[in-house]
Amino acid sequence: TSFRQRKFCPSRSELPAQDGREIIMEGELKSKSIKELKAMMKDLNISPSGCLEKKDLVNKILKFQEQEKKKVQSGKPYIEKKNGMKCIMMQTDENPEMLVFVFHGFGANADNLADVGKYILQQGKVKSKKLKFVTVNAPMELGPDSFAWWPLNLMELAMKRMQQGPTDMFDEAPPKQMEDTRDQVRELIYAEMKKYKLPMSKVVLAGFSQGSWLATELALTMKEQAAALVVYSGALYKKEWIQLASEKKGLKVLQFHGQQDFILPFEQGQLLHDALKKGGLDTNFHSFFGEHTIPEIGLQKLDDMLHSLWK
Repeated sequence: TSFRQRKFCPSRSELPAQDGREIIMEGELKSKSIKELKAMMKDLNISPSGCLEKKDLVNKILKFQEQEKKKVQSGKPYIEKKNGMKCIMMQTDENPEMLVFVFHGFGANADNLADVGKYILQQGKVKSKKLKFVTVNAPMELGPDSFAWWPLNLMELAMKRMQQGPTDMFDEAPPKQMEDTRDQVRELIYAEMKKYKLPMSKVVLAGFSQGSWLATELALTMKEQAAALVVYSGALYKKEWIQLASEKKGLKVLQFHGQQDFILPFEQGQLLHDALKKGGLDTNFHSFFGEHTIPEIGLQKLDDMLHSLWK
């Protein structure tokens, strides 16, 4: 079953929204005026009814913050806007020890791959670990609930596949928007690392289809080495990756590709795997009987790999 089609994650409109506010300590709240506290409550959608004195307002805000904190630590999805992009967040602890960033495919959205984090945090071996999933929504809107990381001409790619063969689909330089998106997402990653005081060695980058190209580009171009790269239905989208791979020796790579993939042919997955392996990366390639999708084993192996990173 394709993750592009099924959803057992609530739609965006049903998810609780967070806005990244820092927790305000009791002392700071007490130093504010009644007018400031009421303005804050209005901003947080908290009713001041029943509050007779200033201390009642303070206590109500503190109680609200505690409830929101518990929601965040529950592992249930919530939304934050990060660096101009909507993100579906799921975490098991206020201070996670590892971050997993997930990037969806062309024409999809973050909802489609929020299932990955939900599966791992509810059913995986690592559900008891301090872990945070960040499923990012691409910045380029194509239509209702349809987004892309940068422009793609799917018709042109299909023609190239038929005329030039599956191994020569990507013979032109990527559009400038790819670099812009990469830099925008990289800033998001660094902001999350800074928030939790985590190094890049505690960051896993994962993606499906065009999202896997973004994950690969980030893993090979960021200065620090990530904990792992996870590629679902990937491709050797940039020839520069062949050279860049040699600078990331030992990087763990988990890769999956369907043998009947008619959107990104299996040969493209093999080309990427060969380039990464030749560069000295610790590659683990899994082919499966299926089309352009994430197989169940792709989630199970991701869970296994995350579990191994804690050993």
